[in-house]
Amino acid sequence: MKIYILLLCTLLLPVTANASTDIQQLLQLVDYIGVDYSGAVNDGEITHAGEYDEMRDFSKAIFEQSQSLAASARKAEIVELSRQLIIQVNTKGEAADINRISAAIRTILISAYDVAVIPARGPDLQRAEQLYANLCSSCHGDSGMGNGPAAINMDPPPAVFTDYNRYRERTVYGLFNTITQGVTGTQMKAYPQLSDIDRWGLAFLTGSMAQTDELEKRGAAVYARDGISNIPLDLAKLTTTTPAQIEAGYGTKGLALMAYLRSRPDVLFSRGNAASLEFAKEKMSESLDAYRENKTKLAYKLAVQAYLEGFELTENGLNAIDPGLRASIEGSMTAYRNLIRDSVPATELEAETLRIQMLLQTAEDKLNRIHLSGGAAFASAMVILLREGLEALLVIAALAAFLIKTGRRDALRWLYGGVFVALSLGAVTWWASTYVIDISGMQREMTEGIAALLAAAVLFYVGFWLHSKTGAIQWKEFIEHSIQKALNKSTLWGLSGLAFIAVYREILETVLFYQALWIQTENSGQHMIFTGFLVASAILVVVAWIILRYSTRLPLRQFFAVTSIFMFLMAIVFAGKGIAALQEAGKLALDPVSFPTIDLLGIYPNIQGLLVQLALLTIAILMWLRPNENKVQTS
Repeated sequence: MKIYILLLCTLLLPVTANASTDIQQLLQLVDYIGVDYSGAVNDGEITHAGEYDEMRDFSKAIFEQSQSLAASARKAEIVELSRQLIIQVNTKGEAADINRISAAIRTILISAYDVAVIPARGPDLQRAEQLYANLCSSCHGDSGMGNGPAAINMDPPPAVFTDYNRYRERTVYGLFNTITQGVTGTQMKAYPQLSDIDRWGLAFLTGSMAQTDELEKRGAAVYARDGISNIPLDLAKLTTTTPAQIEAGYGTKGLALMAYLRSRPDVLFSRGNAASLEFAKEKMSESLDAYRENKTKLAYKLAVQAYLEGFELTENGLNAIDPGLRASIEGSMTAYRNLIRDSVPATELEAETLRIQMLLQTAEDKLNRIHLSGGAAFASAMVILLREGLEALLVIAALAAFLIKTGRRDALRWLYGGVFVALSLGAVTWWASTYVIDISGMQREMTEGIAALLAAAVLFYVGFWLHSKTGAIQWKEFIEHSIQKALNKSTLWGLSGLAFIAVYREILETVLFYQALWIQTENSGQHMIFTGFLVASAILVVVAWIILRYSTRLPLRQFFAVTSIFMFLMAIVFAGKGIAALQEAGKLALDPVSFPTIDLLGIYPNIQGLLVQLALLTIAILMWLRPNENKVQTS
C-alpha cells in the first residue's frame, strides 16, 4: 500500500518541463549557426577557417540529432531541412539562406515537440541587471561590449551583445537556452542554479543591449497606438522570432515594436485576459491551418490548447460579466473539436472557426472594458473556494466522522496527514507556478481527471463495504473486532492517500483560478480577494463542524447506511468530473446530448460521462436492494 501511495503521489505531480535537454541542445545548435555563420563565410569565401569548421561540425550534429528525435508528424520536415543546412554550409552558401533554414527548423521543433518558449511570469529586469553585474560583466563588460577584465586573451572571446548584426539574428529564447545549457568548449558555463525566471530576465536584458533609446521610443509609440493588433508580436513570437524576421515581415515599425517589447516584456504579461484570449484565437487559427493540411491530430491538439491554455483562464472573470457568452464559447469550442473528430469538410470547420473567433473577440472587448470591482472579486474568490473546496471537505469530514463513530480516533492522524501533505504540496504548486514553471492546462486537467477517477473507485468501494456491514447483528462485537481488524496500517495508508487525492486535485484548480482572478481585478480591489478567501474558509470550517457534530449522533446502523449512500453519491460525482477533465484535456471523446449541466453533481451533457455515472448508479441501486448476507432472520 505504501508503494501504491508513493506511485500515486508521483503520478499526480505536474509535469514541469515540456522539452527534453536533447531538444534544447538541438535548438541551441540551430540558433548558433543562424547567428554565427555570417562571421565564417562571406560571398562564398571563408573569412574565418576556425569558425567555418565549427559550422560544418554543428550542421552535421544537427542532422544526426534530428534523425534521433522522437516520432512526430513533422520529424521528416526537420530532417530534410537539416540535410539542406548541411548542403548550404558545405557549399559556402549565402548567410540569408542559412538564416532562413535555421529559422524554419527552430519554428518546427518548437511547435512539433511542445517546447516551452515563454516564462511563467514577467521577468524582473532590475534583478536581471544585478545578476548581470555579478555574473556576466566580468567577461561581457558592463554594457555588453565583450570588454570585461576576464575577457583578455579569452579564446574564443565572449559574445558582444551590442553587436547590432548579431542582435538582428538572435532570439530571446536562444539566449535563454545558452544561459541554461552553456556553450561547450568556451568559458560560457551553464547556470542551472538560477531559476527559470532569472534566466529569462538575463535573456531579455542581453537581448536588448544592442537597441537604441530612439528605437525603443518609436516602438512604444507603435504599441500605444495599435497594441499588437497590426503586428502580432505575442509572447511566443517575441521570444522565438529574430528582429530580422520581424523587419522582413512588418518593416521598421515591427522592428521598433520588438525593441520596445524586449525592453518591456512586462507589458505583454500585464495584458491578462487579452493575452489569454489572443492565445486562444492564435491556436484556433493554427488548428484550422493544420486541418487544411490533413494533420488532424495536430489540429485537435491545438484546439485543446486554445481552450485549456487560453480561454479557460478567463472563464471566471467572463462568467461574472456575461455567463451566457462564457457558455456559448465553451460549447462552440467543444463542437469544434467534435467536427475535427468527425472529419468534416474544411469549409465547415472554417465557418465554425470564424464564429469562435468572433465570440472570443467579443469576450476580449467586454473584459477589456470592465475590470472586476472589489465586490465582484470578493464574490468570485468566495465562490471559487466554496465550489472547489466543498467536495474535498465532504469526503474528509465523512471519513473523519466514520473514524470517530467507530472509536478509531487514533487513525485521524493518518487522515489529516494526507490533508496536510496535499495542502503543503498545493503551496509548493502555487509558488512554483507563480515563480518557476508554467503548469499547462493539459497537465492540470490530466492530473485532476486521473485523481478524480481514482477517488471515485476508492469511494465506491468504501460505500460498498459500509453497506455490507449494515446488516450485522452484534454491532458491539463487530465494532470491537471487525473494525479494528479492517483498519490496519495498510488500510490507513489508503485513507491517507484518498485524503491526499481529494484535496490536492481541488487545489490545482483553485490555484489557477485565483491567479487569473488576481490579474482580472482592479488594483484597488485586489485586497477583497483575500477577504473572499477568508470568508469561504470560515464557511467551510462551519460546514465541517456541523457534519462532525451531528452525523456522529446517529445510531451506528443508520450512520453506516447514510455514510454508504453518501460515498456512493460522491463516487458518482467524482467519476463525472474525472471524465469531464479528461475530455477537456482531449484524451476522451465528447459526444454532446441535450441534458442539463449540474456542476455541483458532476453532471455534464455528454454521452460518455452520463453513461459512466448511470452505470455506477445502477450498480449502487442493485447492491442496495440485494439482501445483505450478514442479515439474519430473528424472531
